[in-house]
Amino acid sequence: MRLTYLAPPFLVAAYGVVRLVDGLDGSHGPGPAWTIGHVLFLVALLGFGWVAVDLWRRLRTVPALVAAAATLLGLAAFVHTVVVDLLVGAGAADRAEMNLRYQDHDTPLDPVAPLYPLGFTVLVLLFAIAARRAYWSPVLVLVGYLAIVANLDLLPIAGLLILGASIPAARGNDVGVRATKGPHGRQHAGI
Repeated sequence: MRLTYLAPPFLVAAYGVVRLVDGLDGSHGPGPAWTIGHVLFLVALLGFGWVAVDLWRRLRTVPALVAAAATLLGLAAFVHTVVVDLLVGAGAADRAEMNLRYQDHDTPLDPVAPLYPLGFTVLVLLFAIAARRAYWSPVLVLVGYLAIVANLDLLPIAGLLILGASIPAARGNDVGVRATKGPHGRQHAGI
């Protein structure tokens, strides 16, 4: 089993739990819970980037390349936002000061952030089709991301949904992925 596939969604769930604890006082950040949660989320995002590249490597199709590229572009926007959150939280005494400090940080990549969940969902769908198994996994990924959009307090549940969806791709072999020859005679996973 490829544990690197399971770690990112687990870290999202952990971040969600830390975020809930951070909000018990009625405000999120600054403080240790803010920092710990955002570090967990940052590591999760980097892990999802690795998974996206690995899924593309396993599939070797143009649609998988496009989905992986979209995922990485969206992840870059999320990483930028998380780094800004960490910087703002590190230098602020309270939430009011954090809000003031956010004005000093421009987030030009934010419009591309939705490419991450869309691209990743498509990658999981392409893998499910190519591997001829776990057709439910892209549905779990999509429901997980929709839960996050609906309410950030659902991050722990979303992380667990995405974790469940990641199990089929985390299996150590690609049994069931149909190998076909591309236009240049190279083997790749067909869909």
